[in-house]
Amino acid sequence: MFKKLLVPVDLSPQSMMMVDIATQMERYGVMEVMIYSALDHVSKRDPLLKAMEERISKAGLGHQLVTEVRKEPAPAILKAADTHEVTMIAMAASGKGRVKEFIVGSTSLAVIRRSKLPVLLDKFPMGANDDPLGYCEKCPALLDRVLVTIDLSNRSKAMLPFVQQIIDAGAKGMTLFHVVQSSRYSMTDEKRFKEVRHKIEAYKAKLDEKECEIDTHLHFGTTAYNILEAAREIDATLVVLGTTGKGYLRGATLGSTSEEVVKRSTRPLLLIPT
Repeated sequence: MFKKLLVPVDLSPQSMMMVDIATQMERYGVMEVMIYSALDHVSKRDPLLKAMEERISKAGLGHQLVTEVRKEPAPAILKAADTHEVTMIAMAASGKGRVKEFIVGSTSLAVIRRSKLPVLLDKFPMGANDDPLGYCEKCPALLDRVLVTIDLSNRSKAMLPFVQQIIDAGAKGMTLFHVVQSSRYSMTDEKRFKEVRHKIEAYKAKLDEKECEIDTHLHFGTTAYNILEAAREIDATLVVLGTTGKGYLRGATLGSTSEEVVKRSTRPLLLIPT
C-alpha cells in the first residue's frame, strides 16, 4: 500500500507540504513518489515543481513528475493513478471554506469518492503565520498512534489486509474503534455490548501485532461524532476509515459517516475503499 505514492499538487502551500510528508514516509516502505499536476498554467520547468522533485530526490526516493492540462482534475488524477500503477494517492485538502474544520477541496472530495485505491488526506491546519516546512518537521510521525474505525460488517473484513499493512509498515500504537449506534440500540443493552466486544477482540486476534501495541475501544452514540472524539482523546496521528461504493462507478457520497468525518476532522485520514 505504501510502495508508490501519487501526490497531486496545485502549488498551494498544503500540496507542497504533502510532498514533504511523502518524503518522510520512506520509513514506512515508500520507495517512489509521483508528483502530478493537471493545471493548465504549470510546466515541468516550474521552480516550485523542481523544488518538490529535489526534496524527494534528497530523501533517496525514486521520483517522477507528470504534468498534463485537464479541465477536470479529479478524473485525471484517478486515471494517472491507474496508468502509473501507484499504490496510494496522498493529497492535501486545500479547499477554501470559511470554517477551518470544513475545508475540503472539491477535487479532494471527488477523488476520495471515486478512488479504487487508498487515499491519504491531510488538511494541514496550521496557523496563517506558520512556516510550511517547519510545520511538517514538527508533525508527529503518521503511524505513531492510529485509530482504525470498524463497523464489524463485511467492509471491516475487507479492510483487514490494509490494517495489517499499516502494522507491517511500522505502526507503534493502534486503537480498534467501534460505535454502538444510539439510534438502533439502548445504552442498557448489555447483550449487544458483550457481542460487540467479542467481535472486536476477534478482529484484533486476526492481526499479527508484531511491535505494535493494539487496544480496543467501544463508544455509544452517533458514529461520526464519536470517531472525532476518540481521535481527540487518544491524540491520533492517523484515522483510518472505510468508504462505501464501487470505485469509478460509485455515487456522489462516501457513506454518510465517512463523509462527515472527512469534512470535520483536522487530523490526517486514510480512506480505504471497501
